[in-house]
Amino acid sequence: MDVHCSTCNEPWDVDYLLHEVIFDTSISNEEAEIWRSLPRTFKLCKHYRTEFRTVGWEFGQTVINIIRCPACPKDAKPNIEKIRTKAELEKLMSDDEDGLASTFEDFNL
Repeated sequence: MDVHCSTCNEPWDVDYLLHEVIFDTSISNEEAEIWRSLPRTFKLCKHYRTEFRTVGWEFGQTVINIIRCPACPKDAKPNIEKIRTKAELEKLMSDDEDGLASTFEDFNL
């Protein structure tokens, strides 16, 4: 299942985002393994957001809500309407990550 970046519309595999994207950062393998088992609410604390931003990732409230990705051109601007829509869907489906990913995929978000 794929979700799309709100800036460049690049598709990204949900399983990659949930389980592997952390290994693209400078975090040690040991810490990355710990991150994989964290509750969703802790995966994007300030420490991890900083690490992700360093390698080109910016997320909404979940790692499946991509605002910017490493594929984005430097001067690209995010689609504000997509960002708002995805944020509202995150609020509505906060406890159902699979449903959220499926909804994002269904609507090319």
